Amino acid sequence: MVRTLPSLLQHLDEALSVVRRARLGLVVDFDGTVSEIAPTPSAARISDGNAGALRSLVERLTLVSVVSGRQAANLRDLVGLDGVVYVGNHGVEYLAGDRLEIAPEAEGYRDRIREALDHLRSVADGDGLVWQDKQYGASVHYRLAPDPDEARGRLATALTSTPGVDDLDVFWGKLVLELRPPVGLDKGLAVKRLAADRKLDGVIFIGDDTTDVDGLLGLRDLGSDGRVGTLGVAVLHKDSPAELIDAADYSLDGVAGVESFLRWLDSAVPPLSLPLRGGEE
Repeated sequence: MVRTLPSLLQHLDEALSVVRRARLGLVVDFDGTVSEIAPTPSAARISDGNAGALRSLVERLTLVSVVSGRQAANLRDLVGLDGVVYVGNHGVEYLAGDRLEIAPEAEGYRDRIREALDHLRSVADGDGLVWQDKQYGASVHYRLAPDPDEARGRLATALTSTPGVDDLDVFWGKLVLELRPPVGLDKGLAVKRLAADRKLDGVIFIGDDTTDVDGLLGLRDLGSDGRVGTLGVAVLHKDSPAELIDAADYSLDGVAGVESFLRWLDSAVPPLSLPLRGGEE
């Protein structure tokens, strides 16, 4: 039985113990969280409400970060905000300002990922499939396939004959197949790293998909000793995975719910110039 999550917008008073922390960080997913799910990855756009709220929150929080399976540079182009830390390929890439950092352990997998993707495409391509080579990861989106279930089955069969795929991590998300380097990086580790780098004592994580379960579980681990206040939020859609709901503290209804919460958050926190927020100790 799927757990029922309380709506965050109906329990904002309970969020204040985290929101009022001196060094607060906000970490959000992109697709399905601050942007509506689009037919193709290139068609996705951050909503105006979320863009405006994040623009203001950059001036009020110690950290604002967007974490995604997309490439970090693509995230920066889509969000278009300075002062945000963009984490791409599920934690392989960190882009802050003009500085791009790549996890060195992932470097050796670029060619293997490309070769696996090329083989899959040669034997399993079809109408409606969108292929993405993200250098340190690859995705095959089949949302637009005439029969998504048939497309998934065709991809699954093709994987069994794909050279080198056993040396990669294979992940199925919402109507997407992903290939990743098997280096143990995920959104949960990204949350922990961001918290450590910025010395955060409060972290809010918001996401909507199976890959965000890692972020929520990492957040839970981060807050387990009580030193860091945490708030894990699942963005609900009609096909939200049960694992996401089980890992979260509260829920928001779709991208519009995220907009409402971020507007409230922007009004609930003081600007960075006030004492105890943002400056190095």
